[in-house]
Amino acid sequence: MYLVLTAMLALNVAKEVLDAFTLVDGGLTTTIQNFAAKNEGLYSKFNIAYEQNPEKVGDWKTKAEELKTRSDELYEFMNECKVEIVSKKDEEAIHDGEVHLADVGVKDDTNTPAEVMILNKKGAELKQKIEDHREFLLSMIDEKEKYGGIVETLEATLSTEVPEDLHLHAKKGVTPTWESTYFEHLPLASVITILSKMQGDVRNVEAEMLNFLLGQIDAGDFKVNVITPVVIPNSNYVFTGQEYRARVFLAAYDSTNIPEVELEDGTILETDAGMGIYSTTYNNIGIRKWGGTISIEQDGQITSKPFTAEFEVGQATATVSATGMNVFYRGIPNPVAISAGGVPESDVQARISSGNIRRTGVGRYEVKPGVGRDVATVSVYANVDGSQKLMTRQDFRVYDLPKPDAKVQGIAGSEGALTVGRLSQLQVVDAEAEDFVFEVDYTVQSFEVAFQGQGGIWSSLPSNGERFTSQQKAIFRQLRSGQRIMIEKVKASGPDGVVRNLNSITITVR
Repeated sequence: MYLVLTAMLALNVAKEVLDAFTLVDGGLTTTIQNFAAKNEGLYSKFNIAYEQNPEKVGDWKTKAEELKTRSDELYEFMNECKVEIVSKKDEEAIHDGEVHLADVGVKDDTNTPAEVMILNKKGAELKQKIEDHREFLLSMIDEKEKYGGIVETLEATLSTEVPEDLHLHAKKGVTPTWESTYFEHLPLASVITILSKMQGDVRNVEAEMLNFLLGQIDAGDFKVNVITPVVIPNSNYVFTGQEYRARVFLAAYDSTNIPEVELEDGTILETDAGMGIYSTTYNNIGIRKWGGTISIEQDGQITSKPFTAEFEVGQATATVSATGMNVFYRGIPNPVAISAGGVPESDVQARISSGNIRRTGVGRYEVKPGVGRDVATVSVYANVDGSQKLMTRQDFRVYDLPKPDAKVQGIAGSEGALTVGRLSQLQVVDAEAEDFVFEVDYTVQSFEVAFQGQGGIWSSLPSNGERFTSQQKAIFRQLRSGQRIMIEKVKASGPDGVVRNLNSITITVR
């Protein structure tokens, strides 16, 4: 995608293409934030491991800290480049040291990026820093053949070779430099987006290396000074007739020392990989409690810990509700909330008989009903014990979008009155569906202005869009108090693509 956009922007393209970079840059910003949050979690794992065994983890933690320092320095240098480029033209687009591309008014500026990155040699400096960072990361991997996948990722992600696909604007027989390829003859919007992508690459390889460093620590050698029983059921909520399963084990257990799990009734559980396996079936609804004792031999002594757990048995039910109202409308996304009691969100699947349905968040979906059907059926399935179980079905009526009202300055009927000055300032005819549950954008396709000319003869002037034409405005300026105009034959379309004939509007000149 970046290659295609970069090639397009090497030409004289439309403003819409430049604005597309705002969306791309926003998506990259979100991705970078997610990487940063993920990396913080990995650094926290290092801290926890270090507290448990400083001697074992110390050297790896030092490498992780150096990784963080170098990654932050390269990331901040890239941000410095972005800020320097934008500040030369639009300082108001910089907030708290960060560039907000949506606020930049000169997205098509091709001079400033080249001035900063080429003439001021920021690009060459950035290239060197990327190469130094790549070599630093590779130096931490001793067995490069064993970890060939990570090595390949680092070399590809932090490569400063010019891809063949980006030779498009080079002169024949001339190999472009890395700096000129990414920063010369390109609009400011594309350069900022490219730098944001590079920042994302820095956080991405940082995550790769953190996972690599964590993997070098043998957690099985950590000393355990606290024994805590843990009960992990496959679910705390089961349906009638469905098997309840749970794993009972000691946290940080020794795989060579298998614990014994005894239930309150004296039953000894089977064990698997150091964990007791408990399973049972109930056909009655309600809360079921169970427990027992888990024991393990340590230094010649038996250590026992009691445990308790509970689960709920319920009927197989599910709910489907339209968050807007109890019907679906054609041509627009209808928000729907779907839940299945006791079933994880990832195991719930929704289907529709006509149209399409897609997940938009936790328990939230959007429905676009199909054409030609007055009823759409939503079916909810749950993945229970490896098989699809139908939870519920619900029918929804399907309606067309309502016809909007044509309006001018809030005037929708025949009671409007405006001065000649106000008439001359009119810009567009609006189409609005008042009191409708959803916000729907309607577009006026055409309309006519009817007026009474000399001799009392009515004439009309057309407009092939929503805006008043210069000829129509010229007629407005010739009107006198008491005369009337009619805005009629208004046609508008909504997101469903249907063109509708709207009401006429009569305005009396004051």
